[in-house]
Amino acid sequence: MSFINVSINLKLGPRLVRVGDKVLGACEGVTIQIAEATPEELIELKNAEVIELVKVHKAEFEQTNKGG
Repeated sequence: MSFINVSINLKLGPRLVRVGDKVLGACEGVTIQIAEATPEELIELKNAEVIELVKVHKAEFEQTNKGG
């Protein structure tokens, strides 16, 4: 299985910004740094109806960005 590590700009089209059950706004296009993904996972990401953002603690974020 081949993995890639890239920063990509996905042309997702318009997406709603929702917090809980409230829509707060909209965005068009998002830059996401991919830590590790197969080409199939990138396709799944691009086609996803919902992309979830999860707040992490600083130490977890730093470890993720170091590839560990």
